[in-house]
Amino acid sequence: MGPNGAGKTTTIRLLLNLLKPSSGSIAIFNLPLSTHSYQIRTRCGYLPGEFSAYGMMPVQEFMRYLAAIRRKSLSDFNPLIERFGFEKALSQKIKHLSHGTRQKLGIIQSFFHHPDLVILDEPTSGLDPLVKEDFYQFLREYQQSGKTIFFSSHNLPEVEKICHRIAIIRDAELVALEDINDLRKKRFRKLIIELDKQVENLTIPGTKLVKTDGLKYEFIMETEIRQVMKSVVQLPVTDIIVPEATLEEIFLYFYKGRHND
Repeated sequence: MGPNGAGKTTTIRLLLNLLKPSSGSIAIFNLPLSTHSYQIRTRCGYLPGEFSAYGMMPVQEFMRYLAAIRRKSLSDFNPLIERFGFEKALSQKIKHLSHGTRQKLGIIQSFFHHPDLVILDEPTSGLDPLVKEDFYQFLREYQQSGKTIFFSSHNLPEVEKICHRIAIIRDAELVALEDINDLRKKRFRKLIIELDKQVENLTIPGTKLVKTDGLKYEFIMETEIRQVMKSVVQLPVTDIIVPEATLEEIFLYFYKGRHND
């Protein structure tokens, strides 16, 4: 994850050996990419951020072409054609497909050969909400079959819905790489309290006040919750909520103060 320009697509192009790193090294499947590029890519599927194909070619011919390159059968496409309701598009030329239908073609071509690793760059661009939900379910099933899915996104609700691990990129550097649930717990916790009367100059040690709404106050806890609660219980509190931080809040936490982003 990261905003536009953070380095998400560049990272993907490096992983696919489409760009060469100026320093460092890359290994996939415990194989160095510099010496095993072909072997690695035979086990990968890829959907670029701007998927395009031969516009004059009918969809089915394009699939036949891809099957030949991958040394697969055209019939390998059938389960995905049925899954995504793609039958009516098979006879059309690719240039006549709508953006959403062309994106579905991109998804199908990246999965049809059952790759061990699928690399997706903004995969749901142009998909309508119903297709997105079906795609999310498909990703869960594919992952549960033992495969790995690596994708970039700045769609926060999407990432929160389907990902297990998240890497946040800022200025081409990883600033977080961990389990999404652990990330919520480690980085910061929110505290929302409601009082039964106004308190002048309200402060709670170990917290930072971020929002007020009448008698409701929202804080970010900067120390462990037990220390914070020692102070909270001294206040005229009528309600206490300690919600999990959303992915959007975590994301903004890493980018706070960076107005250009």
